[in-house]
Amino acid sequence: MGKFGYHVIDADGHGGDLPDWQSRIPAAFQPNWQQRRERIKSHFANLIGVGVKQTKGTAKVNSLERAGMTDPKSRLEDMDLEGIDQTVMFPGGAGEEWAGLDRDFAIALCRTLNDARAEFTSFAPSRLKSVAKLPMIDPEAAAAELRRAVKELGMVGMVSPQHVRDRNLDHPSFDVVWAEAERLGVAVCIHGGGQAIDQVPIGVDRFKTRLETHAFTHPVGQMLAVMSFSVGGILHRFPKLRVAFLEANVGWLPFWLDRLDEHWELTPEQAPIIDRKPSEYILSGNCFVGCDPDERTIPAVVAACGEGVVVYASDYCHWDCAFPDTVKIIAERDDLSKSAKEGIFHSNPARLYGLH
Repeated sequence: MGKFGYHVIDADGHGGDLPDWQSRIPAAFQPNWQQRRERIKSHFANLIGVGVKQTKGTAKVNSLERAGMTDPKSRLEDMDLEGIDQTVMFPGGAGEEWAGLDRDFAIALCRTLNDARAEFTSFAPSRLKSVAKLPMIDPEAAAAELRRAVKELGMVGMVSPQHVRDRNLDHPSFDVVWAEAERLGVAVCIHGGGQAIDQVPIGVDRFKTRLETHAFTHPVGQMLAVMSFSVGGILHRFPKLRVAFLEANVGWLPFWLDRLDEHWELTPEQAPIIDRKPSEYILSGNCFVGCDPDERTIPAVVAACGEGVVVYASDYCHWDCAFPDTVKIIAERDDLSKSAKEGIFHSNPARLYGLH
């Protein structure tokens, strides 16, 4: 039981990369990495905490430099400070899944990253968890890496971008990945990726500021992903799959499910793979959405979708997180019932990640 009276599972934290992990990339791919590093600096030059170190607002411009992002001992100390019992950590999202459109480099990069993250979590494996980064440019290789990451490294799920270049997630080529995740009984976590290097843009190419790009791409990307998993038939083909839609707030979900249901009722023949409302797939008990602690719409989403859908996300330690108060903010809210908070903090993320 945590410091605020709940066993708290952080369903979406960041960090977990050892400071020297890039040096472990095989020598044959080090030139690829050096080129990629320079592209990352340029691509994210207007991102708070990367290229932007000053703001007139409340963004945490030095958040990525916090020790707990790269040191497991410091991470545990920050978890204790915040009141987090267990955390599931996510790697950064800069298009590692296709890594310069080089299949072999993507495989090597994801494998090296996963190995380093497993070393980080081994410091306290009961409290520190991670999801695997996969070379989705080659779905067969991605399924193999997921299997290795779960079986050999102890990872509790996988992370995927909202779409993979020119393919939506319901493209048949990815079925091998969803089948493997279902067979292994691990979570599929959709988490950003719309602004990554070499991603095929959906709307973000219209904007010049990171404010616009970041505000737009996460919720719109998750709407695309929800449509792929429901209307696109992924959850019909793989009914035991557990899926989380993260890093995008929660208020969009009831509206989007209502709209998808309406359009399915109007023209169901245009979604021949499915046999029920799109919302019934998403609200089946196996799908989840991640919240920021101070979102005003959390109670409305709980009321519309039930207490079994929303999961707590610390977003540690990104420029827009509320560290060290994320648990406190939810625990002290007076517009959520105790049972809703228990679901958000513990029972929902426990079901998502199989942490019973």
